[in-house]
Amino acid sequence: MMTTDSTARTEFIAGLRSLARFLADNPKVPVPTHGETILLHAAGTDNEQRAQVDRVADLIGSLASGGTHYKTARDFGPITYEVLAISEQHMRDHEAAASYYGAVTG
Repeated sequence: MMTTDSTARTEFIAGLRSLARFLADNPKVPVPTHGETILLHAAGTDNEQRAQVDRVADLIGSLASGGTHYKTARDFGPITYEVLAISEQHMRDHEAAASYYGAVTG
């Protein structure tokens, strides 16, 4: 889920700054070798999700693309900010396949 609520934004940004300060002040604490992704999932119908991704794409100056996984992203050095919409059909297919997990053994 994602929000533009000012309180949630303030808390999120403060958390990112706090993490950055902590890592800068503690050089022995490891960080990911290849960076990290901040992933936001769109919600709603397929059309609503795609509209959310398109809106964020405009806001961050990026293109949106994809099929069952429609997304936009912007890199900030090794950190990626990504918004993703997964089609309702793809989610149904995934949930159906996952429902068999553990039921079939070899």
